[in-house]
Amino acid sequence: MIRRKNNVFKLDTPKTSLILYITDEGEAEYLYYGKRLKEFLNDYEKFVHAQRETKPSGLDGTRLYSSFGEIDPRRPAIACSFADNSFTARFRFKKASFTQKPDLAPLPSSYGEKTERFSTQTLCLEFLDEGTKLKLSLYYTVFADSDVIAVTTALYNGGKKEVRVKSLPSLQFELCDTGYSFVTFRGGWGDERNKKTTPLAGVGSISNESVSGLTSHASNPFVMLEKEGGVYAFNLVYSGNHKETAEEDIFGRTRVTIGLNDYMLEKRLAPAETFFTPEAVMTYAQNGDGISENMHAFVSNHIVRGKWKNKERPIVINNWEATYFNFNQDKIFAIAETASSLGVEMFVLDDGWFGKRDADNSSLGDWFDYEEKTGGISALAEGIRQKGLKFGIWVEPEMISENSELYKKHPEFAMKIPGKTPLRMRNQLVLNMADPKVQKYLIRVISAVIADTKASYVKWDYNRRITDCYGAGVFSGEYFLEYMKGFYTVLQKITEKFPNVLFEGCAGGGGRFDLGMLCFTPQIWTSDNTDARMRIKIQSSTSYGYPQSTMSCHVSASPNHQTLHASPIETRFNVAAFGVFGYETDMTKFTDEEKETVKKQIEFYKKWRKILQYGDMYRLGDYEKNKERGFICVSKDKSKAIAVVCADKQGVGIYNHALKMKGLSEDFVYQVNYRSQTDYAEEESFTAGGDALLCMDLPLNGLTTTCKAEEITANPVYTRILTFEKRKK
Repeated sequence: MIRRKNNVFKLDTPKTSLILYITDEGEAEYLYYGKRLKEFLNDYEKFVHAQRETKPSGLDGTRLYSSFGEIDPRRPAIACSFADNSFTARFRFKKASFTQKPDLAPLPSSYGEKTERFSTQTLCLEFLDEGTKLKLSLYYTVFADSDVIAVTTALYNGGKKEVRVKSLPSLQFELCDTGYSFVTFRGGWGDERNKKTTPLAGVGSISNESVSGLTSHASNPFVMLEKEGGVYAFNLVYSGNHKETAEEDIFGRTRVTIGLNDYMLEKRLAPAETFFTPEAVMTYAQNGDGISENMHAFVSNHIVRGKWKNKERPIVINNWEATYFNFNQDKIFAIAETASSLGVEMFVLDDGWFGKRDADNSSLGDWFDYEEKTGGISALAEGIRQKGLKFGIWVEPEMISENSELYKKHPEFAMKIPGKTPLRMRNQLVLNMADPKVQKYLIRVISAVIADTKASYVKWDYNRRITDCYGAGVFSGEYFLEYMKGFYTVLQKITEKFPNVLFEGCAGGGGRFDLGMLCFTPQIWTSDNTDARMRIKIQSSTSYGYPQSTMSCHVSASPNHQTLHASPIETRFNVAAFGVFGYETDMTKFTDEEKETVKKQIEFYKKWRKILQYGDMYRLGDYEKNKERGFICVSKDKSKAIAVVCADKQGVGIYNHALKMKGLSEDFVYQVNYRSQTDYAEEESFTAGGDALLCMDLPLNGLTTTCKAEEITANPVYTRILTFEKRKK
């Protein structure tokens, strides 16, 4: 709900309130953001003026935006240059209106269900720079069922000459408070989204950014301001270059900006043209679990859309680590037949099925059947279905191999700088997605692949970053943005054409794990690193901003192909089960004992799938200090829950691993089961009150016996699954 009294605006979500204030000078400030306030008082303005009397004039505001030419000494968020070579804009408030949520297409954005009454409300605050007639519009959207607020910024050129926009964040947020830490989620390929906490005191401004053309493995756009008693979190509905900054100043203010990266950004704004930024989102909670609760609900209900919204996802078998490029129809059928007999539901044919693709140095762009290998892709797909599995397929549409039929016919499709030798990564170049001809080609050929194979699932990969940024006829300062608009256009057309297909995003693993992708692909391959030890950390950190229903997690071979760590198949299952589950290994090589183990794993996952994918998820223990830790997923009515508990280290004579649970009802009594993992470990069971499980350390029995003697390695991780079911009276 959004309400106005004079120059004060109160935006309420179910649990939070955001209060904005327009000063007498026509500037806009944050008055409050936090726990929901019941009343809308007439005295807010008096409160503001009382606060101002204690601070120097012009240095007391917590601004909704900042631009060069004001008294504030900090770097301004908005930067424009004008035809007369000036670059100062002084925006002053003109009007407020309740309006429709802006349509940012082809950029994706959040949505509210049209069938809901008052599902969304949007406040637009408009400001004008009189000298240049440049209009700044700030859109704030609240959702009736969500504690996340969506924010978009727009600039309209009302003058008679071109304006060049060099920086325009989607959101600037400020607090009249200090002592926060800036929390980012950083890493690299195979080690994505590590939680990093940096105190702001004394460090100036901190940036979290990507300039590689995608959100990147290194710096996810989800960030938080955190201190005891309150956490603010922010994200961007965008899949390209982004930048988030946090700064604490000597006047007791903390500022966060989030939006497009200003690196090489120079948007030319013609007279009567409007430039909309990607959408940003913000939320508040008392702690990290509350932030996750807010973000998970928002992503599930207002980002993910279509048939697969809130729908249980199938268990897949992917052949990549089983075969790499070396397969034929017989080998694929053998894996599929074994998988089907064990209860798997979907077979995904990975890289190598097209063109003459026997290695990674050819055929990208040639999205036609490699019949000598597949035995006919349509026949192969039908054969998979006859074995009781649905069929899925891998594609990497944005890339091109120089050794390909497409490159021979259309070398101009490749992103290359004239006169320069391009940098090749993974033996491939990037297609110029800003070119409408490239977009049309990809829509046609990828649609044909899906139609010909009747695929139920498509894994959309992207295995290198942009280095030779160039497109004929595309202005350099607009290229990164135009690439993303072209990419989204292609993705939108294809997903709309095949509304029943489950699309999974991938970018060398988790290099493009963001809200923009989730508007089209309901799930994303979390990381190419499937080692259980590493995935505990990766999945835990990812869960701060993204629900487990978006995280694709597989059991792979041991020793692991990325880290060479060995771990028992139950350990790998225990970690992979907490997300969208599958296998990525050669099931034909399983022993009879392993097949029986996997069959039981799949039966167990299917029983608990709804809660594992859509239950309320909480992180257990301390993820930053290598102590006992894990996850717990709780049903909405709190009658059932499932947890995985983990320990990296096992000291001599130390057997007292223990953890407190979260999310359970204090009023229920639960039957607690330690899931049996080996043929020599009996399943343990006991009852306990929910209040005791929340307040007392639960012994993690069996963490020392999750491996058979011959499976113990020099670097083991100990895991165990527990289930909780409300005991019937």
